[in-house]
Amino acid sequence: MAPLLVSCLSAGFLFSGIAGAQAAGTSTKPFRGVSVVAPSANTSSLKAAQLSGPCAKSGDTVANPSADELLTCVPYTNLGALKGSNIELRWSVLYTDKNAVHKIVGDSLIAYDRTFGNKSDQQMYEAKITTNLEFDAFVNLLVTMSKQSFPGFADLISNDSSLRDVVTPWATQLADARSLPSETFNQPGEGFLFALGTASTPVSQKGFDVLFQKSESLRAYADTVERDYWLNFSNPTQTQISRRFVFIDSLLTLPEAEAKAAYLKKIQTNAKNIYPKFASAVDKGQTIDQIMAPWVTHFADQLELYRGAINPIQEHTLIQAAITPPASIADFDVIISRDPRWAATSKAKTAAIGKASY
Repeated sequence: MAPLLVSCLSAGFLFSGIAGAQAAGTSTKPFRGVSVVAPSANTSSLKAAQLSGPCAKSGDTVANPSADELLTCVPYTNLGALKGSNIELRWSVLYTDKNAVHKIVGDSLIAYDRTFGNKSDQQMYEAKITTNLEFDAFVNLLVTMSKQSFPGFADLISNDSSLRDVVTPWATQLADARSLPSETFNQPGEGFLFALGTASTPVSQKGFDVLFQKSESLRAYADTVERDYWLNFSNPTQTQISRRFVFIDSLLTLPEAEAKAAYLKKIQTNAKNIYPKFASAVDKGQTIDQIMAPWVTHFADQLELYRGAINPIQEHTLIQAAITPPASIADFDVIISRDPRWAATSKAKTAAIGKASY
């Protein structure tokens, strides 16, 4: 068994959540094999049956009295075949169908949100699982790794629950609080649930509420920053809302000041990409709202609009002016005169007096 456990770690057996990708602001899609089926709520189905009593001779077979299956006497130790380990002979179900092994390994990886580095690593490990007992050791390894990665969920995981089982009620509560579909936050590696589970104390409702309030504080900050840089969506889709929350949540493990600084840096980078003419000004600390203030004021004056009621992100003329600034105010006036509201202004009506109607 030692090669079994060691190869699992050395072959790139990685946590598939956001921990590694968080710093880069990216996410990874883990390989979990093909045609795998999500595990049932009771993860005891992922674990091997505890077969009573040792056996005497390797290779002997006997019918399992509690199930219609054949048991085989195999060498086994839960610690692996390490030097000095106590290897014993025990009855176990022998796996002869590699597709069945692939499925139970895939189910287990899903249940504990883990993955191998690539497909060949997983196939190599599956080849080592030949008995029910070895599979039980595999799940025990997943449990141990999950408890180390998520000490806040450790107590519940110890009570024969998979990481996914533990996360589900909190994911549902999070989705309800944000009025989003429950499947929006159903990954144990999702930022909010990652931050919740990495708490040093067992997760509680109070812990959830404190973290949720921190996410709300970051969201309010994000609203302000995005408006300042003319990046907020006027009519966001559900997908856009979800992605925004995912990024905010990825910052929850940072102190609030650092999280805000990271969000501001991302917004400034986005603004420079969308409004390249003002990139140098943004680098000097100016917001798009500050840079465009004179243009917005002139736009409001020309169309006789209340300046405070203008949302620049909803005004195509202003957005285009920020992306490609007009050469002069006179050029900007020509653009404004094409706005349907221009005809209703007193300036337009005055200019129309005395003109022929044909």
